[in-house]
Amino acid sequence: MNIYEDINNAINNNTAAVLCIVINTEGSTPRKAGSKMLVFADGSIIGSVGGGSIEKETIEHANTIIGTGICETKTYNLANDLEMHCGGRATIYFESLHQQPELIIFGAGHVGKSLAKITSMSGFKVSVVDNRNGICALWPKDIATIYEMPFDEAIEKIKFHNNTYIVVSTYKHSYDSEIVAMLKDKPKKYIGMIGSKRKVETAKKQFVEEFNMTKEQIDFVNMPIGIDISCETPEDIAVSILAQLIDVKNKKY
Repeated sequence: MNIYEDINNAINNNTAAVLCIVINTEGSTPRKAGSKMLVFADGSIIGSVGGGSIEKETIEHANTIIGTGICETKTYNLANDLEMHCGGRATIYFESLHQQPELIIFGAGHVGKSLAKITSMSGFKVSVVDNRNGICALWPKDIATIYEMPFDEAIEKIKFHNNTYIVVSTYKHSYDSEIVAMLKDKPKKYIGMIGSKRKVETAKKQFVEEFNMTKEQIDFVNMPIGIDISCETPEDIAVSILAQLIDVKNKKY
């Protein structure tokens, strides 16, 4: 087993995981310094830091920091803390592997295209969804991963996670509301919907009456999307949206 290949695969595939390394031991311990384990959000692991209670505690702690980018150490007294007969001490380093922020843009119109162009420069992995075949045919190559298919099919195909940012800006108001509703239970860091103040008020009523969204789910949607600047062109709107995305991405909670 080459755990370094697994670490590389996790990073390249944008998979949330925590790297756990035994960095120091005292007395009798099941594994020595240098032992490594990867813990994934689905509960699976690769490698080992010793099995038994220490591994159980390590996995449980790793699950609390998955997707956060946190790096920290914890020292376990195997006898007093974990009731393990070997009785030594082990210090474990935890590193939450950085999961690249991923932006999903619903709508490949003028705003969506402008946003896709500028967002990758700010460290986002970009995908664009539109139900019109060929809408992205003339887009620059490698600007984004393109999903030209019905919106509901794309939502089932895309892997959403806690570092996913969502912008809803299609060519029909009804599509926008339906997409936001379909995404209400998906993991995400941010979701915003384009529209006027009047459209937003109408959408809020629709979310309650037609889609049974909770107040918390509705309040989580940034609408109207973007920071409040004077916008005239699609490019202006894209800058306003990107500024809000950056603000959310860089805030420390």
